[in-house]
This record gives sequence, C-alpha cells and structure tokens, in this order.
Amino acid sequence: MWSRRPSARPGQQGFTLVELMIGVLIGLLATLAVTHVLVNSEGQKRSTSSGSDAQVNGALALNTLQRQLQSAGYGFGAVPPVVGCTLTARFAGAAVAGFPASLAPVTITDGASGAPDAIRILASGKTSFSIPLRIVAPGYAPPGTAVPVGSVRTIVKGDLVVVAQTVSAPPGVPCEMFRVSDNPGSVPQVARTDDGGWNNAGSPTASYGEGGGLINLGVPIDSTYSVLNNALVVRSLSIAGDALGTPSYPAATELYPNIVQLQAFYGKDTNADGSVDTWDNVTPTTNALWQQVMAVRLALVARSPQYEKEEVTPANVSWDVGSAATVAGSATCGTSRCVTIKLDTLPDWKHYRYKVFETVVPLRNLLWNS
Repeated sequence: MWSRRPSARPGQQGFTLVELMIGVLIGLLATLAVTHVLVNSEGQKRSTSSGSDAQVNGALALNTLQRQLQSAGYGFGAVPPVVGCTLTARFAGAAVAGFPASLAPVTITDGASGAPDAIRILASGKTSFSIPLRIVAPGYAPPGTAVPVGSVRTIVKGDLVVVAQTVSAPPGVPCEMFRVSDNPGSVPQVARTDDGGWNNAGSPTASYGEGGGLINLGVPIDSTYSVLNNALVVRSLSIAGDALGTPSYPAATELYPNIVQLQAFYGKDTNADGSVDTWDNVTPTTNALWQQVMAVRLALVARSPQYEKEEVTPANVSWDVGSAATVAGSATCGTSRCVTIKLDTLPDWKHYRYKVFETVVPLRNLLWNS
C-alpha cells in the first residue's frame, strides 16, 4: 500500500532571488548610513580632541614666555643707566660667538614679511639673589687685579660680572665682563686673575671710577624663543661648570608642538606720563630709548594637528590690539584696531583650525627702578 506525501503548508515556499537581493540592498544601505554616522562622529571627536591639544599647547607656551619675560633684566634692570650699554665679553682671547651685543633685557627680532618673531631674554642666573655693587675709590684702572666695591654680597668665585660706569660715563665706555677669580676676603673687592678663559690679559680694558657698578650675572640666562618647524623652541647659552667651561649655544630645544606664529611688540612710554602709549617692534639703540620700554606684548598662534578635508580657515587670523595706544602695523577693524597674523605661508593652511593666545607682560625689573 502506498502512503500519500503530506502537502506543503501554504506560505512556506521560501524567498525568491529578487527578494534576497532586495534584502541585501537594504542591509547595505543601513550599514552605509550607520558607517556615515560613525565616521562623522569620529571626525568631530578628533576635531574636538585635537582642538583641546591646541588649547593646552598654546596655554603652556604662553605661560612659559610670560614667566621668562618677567625675569628679563634681573640683576641689571635695577641700574637704569646701564641698560642697553655695549657689552664686551671675550673668552680665550676671542669674542664669544653669538653673545649679546648689549646689556638689553629683551630683544625682539622681527620676522621678515610676517614670519614669526624671535624673543631674546637676558637676565642674571644667580639662584640666591643679585644686587648691583657700587665701585668705590680709587676705582679700577687696567691692568688691575681687583675692583674695590662697597659690598661683596652674593659674590662668589666663578661668578661672571659686568663692570659698568654709571656716573658721568665717558662716551664709548662699554660694559665689560670678567670672571671672579676668588671668593671675597676681608677687603671688600672683587678679584680677577688673568686666565685662559674670561679674564684676558689687561681686561677690563677701560677705567671705571667711583660711582661705577658691578652687575653680578652669575651664570647668565641668555635664551632665545622662536618658532621652528611649527613648534616653539628655545636656544640658550650653555657654560659648563662654574663659568670655567667654553661658552656655546647648542641647537634649539623643542618646547611645545603645533605653535605656528609668534608676534611681539615693545610697550613704550614716549611722553613720560607713566603709561604705554606706543607698541612697536623697533629695538632701542640708546639708554634713553630703553628708559621708555615698560612692557612686552605678544601673541602666539596654536594650530590643531587635525587636518580637515574641508577648508575651515578662510583667511589669516586677526589680533585685536584695542585702540588705547598706537600699535605699529594695525588697521581699523570695527570699533577697534587689529594686527593681521599671517598663516598663508604654511602648507594647506586653510585645512587646519587655529587659536590666538595673547598677553601683556610688564618688565618689572625695569619698572621697579624707573
């Protein structure tokens, strides 16, 4: 006897090829939509996190410059007549390559055609304290072996000191540097002995009479901050040991990445009313002009490391400098004045985001004695 095969129930015939293809297409479209959302979300996340990195780098870079500028002129700013004097320093019989040409607390080197500026800071490196010492009678005359002073506080063997004529200075008398040869004894004088280093035979070469002064720089702080390869870098004077070693300026050290611009101005009181009325980047060349300098104003630009597919920065950034004082190179922007900070020399500069950080730093070591 033959058995009958049960017939298939209605609705269980399965999918056709067309239905399967439609299902796959719907799945692909859903996957594409989800992927698009994730990609946009991840892009926004990267932009936000890279923007945070730029904020951190910019804030730290600005804080570093501000802190170092506050120390500018330490040790010699207390003697206004010596600020800006011609500085002579010789080591092993030759001029020290790259050494400051004058006793200037801050030197701004203007970048050509809107390129980043450089800021050089000079100060005493004494870790205790540095005070100017007054030269007393009979003074110093070459080729002397000691400079008589009213006090020898802070002076120790190995310090680098600058001798200056601060009262009725004859024209052309420079500030000269030498090394303290011995710790002070019972007689208040600063000793120097000819050696193969800083104390060349017959130096200091000029006479310095009563009323002149000694500036104790210890191991001097001489640092130049600039922008190199899209980073804030510093290049500093290096002297091994207690100022016995050969002075040199090693290669610059990177401090903070993604810093692409640095612009700076001297703040000057040109009408002697006690407040800044002019901002420019012209370095003073005389002591009288240095007496006008009261502050440094600077701006730096941090860049987000995230490359954006779209152009997100359509134009160079503007630095709002206000209208209370004259600012060199500024132009009217609304009710204020602005300085244009150039970014268009950077590759693909429109595809990055930027943040401007700015501050005004009073040069307190000059102001306290003005």
